[in-house]
Amino acid sequence: MGKKRGKREALYRKKAVKKKVRAMEETVDIHKQSKYFFIVMIIAFLLFSIFLVKSFLIAILSGILIAYIFFPVYKWLRKTVVNQNLAASLTILSVILIFIIPLFFTANALIGQSITFFQEIKDLDFSKFEEKIPELLRGNIEFDTYVKDSLNKLTLSLARGTSDFLISLPKKLLEFFVMFFVMFYMLKEGKVLGEKISMHLPLKEKHRRHVSEKFNSVIYATIYGIVITAIVQGAIGAIGLWIFGVSSPLLWGLVMTILAMIPFVGPAFVWLPAAIFKLATGETFSGVGLLLYGLFIVSTIDNVVRPKIIGSKGNIHPALVLLGVLGGLEVFGLLGIIIGPLILAISAVFLSLYVSEHTEDYHH
Repeated sequence: MGKKRGKREALYRKKAVKKKVRAMEETVDIHKQSKYFFIVMIIAFLLFSIFLVKSFLIAILSGILIAYIFFPVYKWLRKTVVNQNLAASLTILSVILIFIIPLFFTANALIGQSITFFQEIKDLDFSKFEEKIPELLRGNIEFDTYVKDSLNKLTLSLARGTSDFLISLPKKLLEFFVMFFVMFYMLKEGKVLGEKISMHLPLKEKHRRHVSEKFNSVIYATIYGIVITAIVQGAIGAIGLWIFGVSSPLLWGLVMTILAMIPFVGPAFVWLPAAIFKLATGETFSGVGLLLYGLFIVSTIDNVVRPKIIGSKGNIHPALVLLGVLGGLEVFGLLGIIIGPLILAISAVFLSLYVSEHTEDYHH
């Protein structure tokens, strides 16, 4: 009897152990399923959220980035201004003044010069060039009529561009509102948010610190590189204008410095019309000289200077900087000057961290 009872108890224990194991397996399986479900839901809602705000994505990113860049200003203001809202508002006001005043000055100078340029070009007599043109192009061209038709087409194109800009102005103003709205709250709460994100990164402390340092260095190196490159371009452009006899070279050098910070615009908005005007007025040597100088020196030096400066300050390869700037401009527009190199730099950091971790695990 004792043996039978012992066998039954052993059998019960085995069944109980099996039940516990099965229950544990089911619990683990349920935990895994809920974990995967949770991850899928997070990704899905993140994608939906991005889709929802995609029209304002650049404005949101701009607000975050500008808040990050001007956070030292906000921090300095907080030493004397107790109220957070007032300090954030004053920081935003300083940003507006820093950007608006130079742009207003540049736009005013360019508009005035453009009106003068178009008027002087229209008043010129191009008939004296007609005898030379057929020899070059082997055809009969009424050069005077051709130039004036081209100018009329250009004027109509500019008018259409201005009209399109005015139509899109409400949307632009809304984007600016979103940008400054995001910036306002990022100045106040961005530091705490950044620390929370950093704490939850699945990285070792030294790796988190390394990523954070690289993030800081690339952003500030990019800004430093943009400003220094613009100053270099403006100075070299002013020298070229002085050499080839353009009036007010210092003024236009300052305008070129500001334009050099704006992608898709650049110093060519100054030296190119000046070169065309020189050619149109018969100053062939100065016109051709300024055209070549602007094309091969002023407008190409940024491709050498900027990657070099950003690469040395941000400790990243100049090739990555150049590719990041070009790719960033295509994807993100103006903001891409900073975001492009930053993405490539952080990608390189994560790749190096993965390789170092993999090497450590291999040796252990």
